[in-house]
Amino acid sequence: MVPEARLKGTSGGVLFALTRGQYASGGGETPLLTGNFATSGPGMPVITGAAQREPDGSLTYDIRMASYENGDASLSIPRLLIRQSTSGALGLSGQVLASGPIPGGSAQGLRLPVNGSYAAGELALWRDCLEIGFERLVLADMALDQQSLDLCPTGDPAILRYGAGGLRVSAGTDSLDLSGRMGDTPVTIASGPVAFAWPGTMSAEGLKIAFGTPGDVSRFTVASMTGELGEAIGGRFEGAEVRLAALPLDLVDLRGAWSYADEGFAVSDGAFAMLDREQPVRFNRMVARDATLSLADSRIVADATLREPNSGLSVADVHVVHNLASSVGHADLDVGALTFSPALQPIDLTPSALGVVANVAGTVTGTGRIDWDASGEITSSGTFASDSLDFAAAFGVVEGASGTVEFTDLIGLTTAPGQRIAMRMVNPGIEIYDGVMTFSFTDGELLRFENGRWPFLGGTLTMQPVSLTLGAAEERRYVFVITGLEASQFIERMELGNLAATGTFDGTIPVVFDADGYGRLEDGLLVSRPPGGNLSYVGQLTYEDLSAVGNFAFQTLRDLKYDEMEVVMNGPLAGELVTQVRFEGVGQGETAKSNIITRQLANLPIQLLVNIRAPFYRLMTSLRSLYDPSAVRDPRGLGLLTDDGTRLRETVDLTTVEAEEAARATEDGDAAETSADEPDIQPPESEAMP
Repeated sequence: MVPEARLKGTSGGVLFALTRGQYASGGGETPLLTGNFATSGPGMPVITGAAQREPDGSLTYDIRMASYENGDASLSIPRLLIRQSTSGALGLSGQVLASGPIPGGSAQGLRLPVNGSYAAGELALWRDCLEIGFERLVLADMALDQQSLDLCPTGDPAILRYGAGGLRVSAGTDSLDLSGRMGDTPVTIASGPVAFAWPGTMSAEGLKIAFGTPGDVSRFTVASMTGELGEAIGGRFEGAEVRLAALPLDLVDLRGAWSYADEGFAVSDGAFAMLDREQPVRFNRMVARDATLSLADSRIVADATLREPNSGLSVADVHVVHNLASSVGHADLDVGALTFSPALQPIDLTPSALGVVANVAGTVTGTGRIDWDASGEITSSGTFASDSLDFAAAFGVVEGASGTVEFTDLIGLTTAPGQRIAMRMVNPGIEIYDGVMTFSFTDGELLRFENGRWPFLGGTLTMQPVSLTLGAAEERRYVFVITGLEASQFIERMELGNLAATGTFDGTIPVVFDADGYGRLEDGLLVSRPPGGNLSYVGQLTYEDLSAVGNFAFQTLRDLKYDEMEVVMNGPLAGELVTQVRFEGVGQGETAKSNIITRQLANLPIQLLVNIRAPFYRLMTSLRSLYDPSAVRDPRGLGLLTDDGTRLRETVDLTTVEAEEAARATEDGDAAETSADEPDIQPPESEAMP
């Protein structure tokens, strides 16, 4: 028995005080210790306690500890009851308040209930569910305020065990509902069931993390997450989504491997799909695999290669940096060599390409940059180039397009004015070479052709400015201005070898497409410059004899000179084009045969009007076939006629062009049958064409 005892330090202060102390031991029973005690002194925790014997022979220790501080850490025990049974086992019940560093962060005002036991050298805590409360909990760069968390044992009767087998923890909760801040950014965390064991496994379902204020929220969701907790911490996740408020491109169907080490979170072997959440959609779905991501010090760094999902071809390498605390970040895009082919077309990347380009072949390179800040403002830019690109546009087929296009708003698909593209060849109906076109693109919707200029048959061809609203059903008018066209070069270009012509022409060719995409020439006009020119046939007559009158007329008119020629063109591109040719001041050329009649006619004011009706795309071929029989395909070679000349009713395996020719041949044949009784145009005495 010790009625009173004090232990003093060298300074004279009391470090430990004991009153009414009793100690008994013997008979193999647990030693008995009762009395009141207190600790104090510089640098020492202030602890008070009382031990008393219960009627059943057990001991009860009632302990309290005032807040004990060391730097930023503090620990206090408002009350802790320890009951010691006669066998020596201890039972614990009470509460601990703590502040200071914890693994992965820190805690302020942590309220931790204590209930458990210590027996046979093993400590077991929290056999029942417990509520952990805190004033502030910091994990990595996230701070949670004034929250509580309910945890229950899972797989083991106690949440925590510590003994010969080391530390083991097993706990879980039905759901999470927490809120706080990351820097100045509000954060909320919610989930479905969450469970973990140390060492062992962890799992979480329906995890939802939101950053930002209403109307400006970035969201991270994970459908399922599993992992191993031990010397290495990591696992896999499925069904995740990332939606950054500042960036209108969402990552969905995320899956991959995750790990946690050195207070940093990392993702590897990631796969996802990228979607444009703007309406109308500006970018089609892209996918990625083997993506990586790291999260440390509130900084996300991610790398991925975006691919077109159907072909699997690489489109761009993307490097993303985002600060969760400040909501500031950027994305760098690198298009190393994007090759267009039948397997990959612009329409596969963006709906904006519909109605603009098709059948693209060639390689594009370039870079892009997207920046965003805490206010939600996004800026983006990009530069893309090609040395040679072939494609079909609404105004014709383009070959060898080259140049650089600069986007002032890459996300909004907007360029600066005056983007310049050089083109080796364009074919709006006739091939033209070595031209330049300037254009601009606005909001992914408005395409404005500012100017197009090409050398054209001794002169120039210029396309007037035109604006197109992509995706809209509207009338579109392309106006081509021709200046200084040389008739001789036109004849040479069309390979009309038996014709010769001189003269210089100016005019306009308007091509109009209606809302359904059907095109037509509308009041196209070419007018010759003074003093006019000549039009002559320099080949041989393919018929042996046209009769005396026919030969006389042909020899007289095979060479005409004119003071003025006017060509007017109207009609649908897919149908019959009406071309009206008006000659003023018509006379004989130098090579035409002259006689007393033609000399008298030369004194008359002659105006010659010629109307030509023919399908636009067949007009030039038909003109050539007048003097070149080889320009007309043999219907027997197309499978339309048998060797004996019988017309076939069915054809098999024709190409699109051959099918069209077959249809026309059938119509011509039917027309011939209905007009069998009409007189032949060709005189019967003439022989067949050679």
